[in-house]
Amino acid sequence: MKSARSFNFAFLALFIIARYGGVSAAELDARLYFQSVRRDPALLRNFLYAFPKGGELHNHLDGAIYAESYIRWGAEDGKCIDLESYMVSFPPCDATAGRPALSEVRFDADVVNRIIDAFSIRNYERREVSGHDQFFSTFRRFVPAGVGREGHMLAESSARSARQNVIYLELLQSWGMEQARQLASAGAEFNPGRPLSELIRHPGIEALAAATSLKLDAIEEQWRAVLACGQERADAGCGVTVRYLAQVIRTFPRSQVLAQTLLAYHLIEKDPRYVGLNFVAPEDNPITLRDYRWQMEMIGELGAHFPSAKDGITLHAGEVDLGLVPPEHLGWHIRAALDLAGARRIGHGTDIFYDPQATQLMQRMAEQGILVEINLTSSDAILGITGDRHPIRAYLKYNVPVALSTDDEGVARIDLTHEYQRAVETYKLTYNDLKYLSRNALAYSFLPGESLLESTYTGKIVDQCDYGSAGDEGLEEDKVEACLEFMFRNDKAKLQAELERRFEEFEENYPQMKLSADDAD
Repeated sequence: MKSARSFNFAFLALFIIARYGGVSAAELDARLYFQSVRRDPALLRNFLYAFPKGGELHNHLDGAIYAESYIRWGAEDGKCIDLESYMVSFPPCDATAGRPALSEVRFDADVVNRIIDAFSIRNYERREVSGHDQFFSTFRRFVPAGVGREGHMLAESSARSARQNVIYLELLQSWGMEQARQLASAGAEFNPGRPLSELIRHPGIEALAAATSLKLDAIEEQWRAVLACGQERADAGCGVTVRYLAQVIRTFPRSQVLAQTLLAYHLIEKDPRYVGLNFVAPEDNPITLRDYRWQMEMIGELGAHFPSAKDGITLHAGEVDLGLVPPEHLGWHIRAALDLAGARRIGHGTDIFYDPQATQLMQRMAEQGILVEINLTSSDAILGITGDRHPIRAYLKYNVPVALSTDDEGVARIDLTHEYQRAVETYKLTYNDLKYLSRNALAYSFLPGESLLESTYTGKIVDQCDYGSAGDEGLEEDKVEACLEFMFRNDKAKLQAELERRFEEFEENYPQMKLSADDAD
C-alpha cells in the first residue's frame, strides 16, 4: 500500500482540503470576474482559454487539423494539388495539367486561401454550396495530405488542447478501416446474411487488429518525437492523455460496414488505447438512411460477443433535421442507438424533439447517464440549428449530461474554447455550468474506472474519498487506505483529481481579477 499512498497522496490531500472549506474565496472571485466579462468577447475569450476543460470526447482527428498544416506537410512530402477540385494527391505532379506540386504554390496567397476555403467551412455563407455539403466534401480533399503524418496530426491536436488547459482527448480515427473494407470486398465471408457468431474470430480481422496496433505504436512514437516528449524542451501536449475511438464509415455496403465494426470491437478488446467505437459519415446519406436500423442491430449483436467493449459505444445519432430528410427519418435514430446498439453516449442528438416521447426519452437518458456530445458550430453549419432551435437547453433542463466538443476543429476553423464561449454567449451559462461541462467530459469518458464524483455539478466526491468533517477528529487510517486504493487503480479518477487541482490553481491565479460586487453585472 505504500506505493499507492505515495502515488496519490497529493490528490487525496486536495480533496480533504476541499471538503473542509466548501466554496473557496478564490472560486468566488473567479465567479465574480466571469460575471464581469461575460459580455466582453475579448476578455471572455481570454478567461475561457485558460479555464480548465476536462476533455474533448467528439473530435475527428482528420478534421481536427488546420488546412495550413496539410499544405505544409503536403509540400514537404512532394504531394500535388488539383487547382480545380483542390484535392491533394500523390506524385508525380503535373503543373501544365493544373496539378502542381504543393511546394510550388505554398506561398501563393491567392491559391493558399482558395485551398483553405476548400479544406474548411470558412466563408461557406458566401458560396452557392450549403454548409452541409461543404463540410462533408472537405475530407476527400485533404485526407491524402495526412498520410504518413499521423504522428504530426496527434501532435497538433494534443498541443492545441494543452494550450487551452484540456487534459484528455478521445480522438476518432479510421486506421485499419480501409483494409477491413478491402477484406470484406475480396469474398463473401462478410455477407450480412451469415450468422455473425461465425465471424467473431475471423483470422483476417484478428491479424488486421494486430497490425493496426503496431501502426499505432509507430504513430505515437512519431507524435512523441515531434513534441520532444521526455526531453527538457518537451511540449505541453505530451501531458495530454489521448485515447482512441475506432470510427466506422457507415456509407459503404453492408459487408464492408460489418467488417469495419468487427475490427473496431477487436481493437477495443485487444488494445487498451482504444476505448470505444463510433459510426461516422452523413446521417442523411441514402445508404445510412436505408441501413440505419440494421447497423444499430448489428452493433448490438456483435457487442454481445465483446462484453469488455459494451460500455464504449458512442454514436452519431439525430444529426438530421426536417427538410434535410423526410419526416419518416426523424425522431427515432437516437432511441434506436440506445435500444438496439446499446450506445452510452450520443453525438449531436439535435433531432430529439421529433421523437413523439422526447421528454420521457430525456428523462431516461438522465437516469441512465447517457451523455450528449454537443457540437454547436458544427450543428449550425451542417444543419442550420442554432440558438433556441438547438436542444441543449432542454437537455440541461431534464438533467441529461452534456459536454462540449468541436467535432472537426480544423474544418470548422475553431477550437474548444470557441465552443465554450459560444455556449456562454448564446445560453447564458453560469460559472457552475462551465465546471459541470468540463467535469462531464471526464466523468462520461470511456477511460476505465469509476467516477470520482458523485455529482459533476456540485463536485461532490464519492463516499470512498468523502471525509466529511473528519478533520476535526483526525482521519481514520482505513478510510484513507480505501480512498488511496480507489485512486491507484482508477485511470478516470486520477484525471478527475487532476482537473479539480487545475480548477483550484486557475481560481487562485487571478489576483488582478478580484473585483467588488459593484463591478459585476
